[in-house]
Amino acid sequence: MGDMITTTEQRVSLAKRIRGHIELADPVTWISPAMICVCGAIASSAQIGGFNTANGQHWGFALLGALMIGPLGTGFSQSINDYYDRDIDAINDPSRPIPAGLVSLTGARLNWLFLGTSSFLVSLLFRSPLITALAVCGIILSVIYSVPPIKLKKHYWLGPPAVGLGYVSISWLAGHLIFAPLTWQSFVVACINGGLTAGLLLLNDIKSVEGDRQHGLQSLAVAIGVHKTLIVAYMVINGFEALLMMIAIAWGSYWVAAFILFALVAPIYSQVKLYREPNHKNFMRYLIASNPFVAIIQLVSAFLVGGYFGR
Repeated sequence: MGDMITTTEQRVSLAKRIRGHIELADPVTWISPAMICVCGAIASSAQIGGFNTANGQHWGFALLGALMIGPLGTGFSQSINDYYDRDIDAINDPSRPIPAGLVSLTGARLNWLFLGTSSFLVSLLFRSPLITALAVCGIILSVIYSVPPIKLKKHYWLGPPAVGLGYVSISWLAGHLIFAPLTWQSFVVACINGGLTAGLLLLNDIKSVEGDRQHGLQSLAVAIGVHKTLIVAYMVINGFEALLMMIAIAWGSYWVAAFILFALVAPIYSQVKLYREPNHKNFMRYLIASNPFVAIIQLVSAFLVGGYFGR
């Protein structure tokens, strides 16, 4: 397969190869972790010396953290995942850069080596051993998630939590630590948002169940079936949202709790529709109905921890 891809790559233009390298890092996946890093920064603002939204230098540091977490750290994760999933992608998504022949195997290795090294080097700019440790943890999680023989994504009880920890919890904690020491409130909310993301990953498994089954990836959808997977995913997603709602109530932020309750109720119709007919159309409808609420919940929870709503 490697020789075939190399030959194909030689026939494509330089512009397409560059585009292939960018697509290998999957830019759409950078948005959420980068945003979560900024959320962590906002969560630090309740402390003396924490993130100040009126301070341009603070925004510079926050965006540098977002670069470390998003395009570099998450890009590394996506790139190395594509490299080791190239045979599965040939079935599930043959338009991905490696099976499509836009990037050779050697080029793919250079891609994720560059991104991983860059993420580590940027972490050193903050002169904080904890931030560098978090960046290294994120890189290690990405490796053991995708690379045999560990390959956490082969195990449904380990893969989604690893993504929730790496993409969300670590991103949040790094954003907070750029500006101030970590608080227990910020740590708890970071973990809850990580758990919420793990639920979304369980839901995402239903898209690739056929390719996963053929290549021995033990996703939840392969292990227990699509309908049962949907029930588990709904329980995890709704459960963590409910937990965050209870925290908002405990901290006296009742309008935040009311918004989270609305976010819990609003996607119910699309949840039921997807369960009855688990096809791609209904899957996308559910994502459209729920993902904006998840993003807003994460942002609101950052302002809640940051003391903007009182607690």
